[in-house]
Amino acid sequence: MQKMKNGKKVLSVCLSLAMAAGMLSTSAFASWNVYGGSNNHNAVVTEAPTATDASGLDSYIQLHCTGSGWDGVDNVPVMQTVNGTTYAYVLYDGYGASGALVAKIRCAENGGSSIVWTTDPYGTEGTSLNAKSGFQLSTPYLDDKGTPDDASDDTLYVGTISQYDDYEGGEWLTGTGSKVMALTGLDQNKPTVTNVLTGINGQINTPITTDGTYLYFGTWPGGSNAGTYYQVKLSDYSVKTFTPDSYGFYWAGAVSDGTNVYFGSDNGLLYWRSNKNFDTTGGVLDLTDVASDAGNVRSTVMLDDGYLYFTTQGGYLWCYETSANGAPTYQWHKKLGATSTSTPTKVGDRIYVGYYSGFNAGGVQCVSADGSSVKTVVEGDGFPVQSSIVVMGDGTGTDYLYFNTNAQKGAGYCYSFDGTTGSKVWGTTGDTYALGGMAIDNGYAVFGNDYNHLYVVHE
Repeated sequence: MQKMKNGKKVLSVCLSLAMAAGMLSTSAFASWNVYGGSNNHNAVVTEAPTATDASGLDSYIQLHCTGSGWDGVDNVPVMQTVNGTTYAYVLYDGYGASGALVAKIRCAENGGSSIVWTTDPYGTEGTSLNAKSGFQLSTPYLDDKGTPDDASDDTLYVGTISQYDDYEGGEWLTGTGSKVMALTGLDQNKPTVTNVLTGINGQINTPITTDGTYLYFGTWPGGSNAGTYYQVKLSDYSVKTFTPDSYGFYWAGAVSDGTNVYFGSDNGLLYWRSNKNFDTTGGVLDLTDVASDAGNVRSTVMLDDGYLYFTTQGGYLWCYETSANGAPTYQWHKKLGATSTSTPTKVGDRIYVGYYSGFNAGGVQCVSADGSSVKTVVEGDGFPVQSSIVVMGDGTGTDYLYFNTNAQKGAGYCYSFDGTTGSKVWGTTGDTYALGGMAIDNGYAVFGNDYNHLYVVHE
């Protein structure tokens, strides 16, 4: 199925620094370990391929799978560089009897990338996700425990939209709901898979995000049925939940400012919850009070310098200012070229977002930091962009933008933008629908598509 598819004064300073360290710890040591590459989900990198003849543009790794389908790699890989070697971890649908799988990829130049391991198809306790076939939209989270050069203690948290019950009576019984798992022993020949939370109602269709202390993710049960947002403590896996009266969470990842956590939902709602009292304290803003056609919030919320940025399917980019008292304050919203599920990326005074009209058209736009102007980087037929835009640059000169197209001949692209004009730098060979977006670490750009083709591009 095709999918439309960030003394007292001394004590106070020390406490503030400790809090900041806690929030940043998971992104300061790992390379691209969470959706957007950092806990704030602002996908800005300092090293990425810009050569017009970059390697890997016309070759790919075929991930292990059974048969074929339209539900291959539909999320963003996570990456890390250990002692100079860069790895990518990819959650994908292995089709049919394989079910959901995770692969570890060793990145190398000139087509030399290779599969290190792949989890077993469902039915092998301890080395399989035991999740049946289906689209997997939840980007994993890689916790490196603050030791980037030692992968032996790392944990990869993975959410799947389905599960299998325990082996009973000679067969695996189909279970209900979604689940979250912890993969450990990532440096071994095969990781160990253990359940963190099972029997979750609805599909986990959001990224698994973190603030350094908790995991956050939401569920989508379909229609106007109420989803649930989860807060899972990393130290002991204790759980707190929030369930609204109606509507669920689809692609709507959460971000925290250290006091509150923010996330959107279908039906144009923006929620905030207290980090400490997630289950009892929070509130909601209705975006339709500002724009009646706001549409669903199907992007992750990005945080930059105290401001929240996100897009909605009504075709808007939104900006709100955070508040220690809870409710964020509306700043502005800007109409885009079409509907959007793209998490914004901000560098300097430029905010980049993707947009799309079905599977046939779309592009990338640059909005000024005050929301006053919109410029088009690229647009056209065959250019539906549902992913976030990864950016290398500072927003003052030429920025380099990295993204995928979710089209019949979808591909990965790098475009340059000087504040006025967008120009193509490189593109991979047209292949198939590429929904999830790129991860970039140590100069390697990695993304996958519905054929389970994984592209690794380097200078």
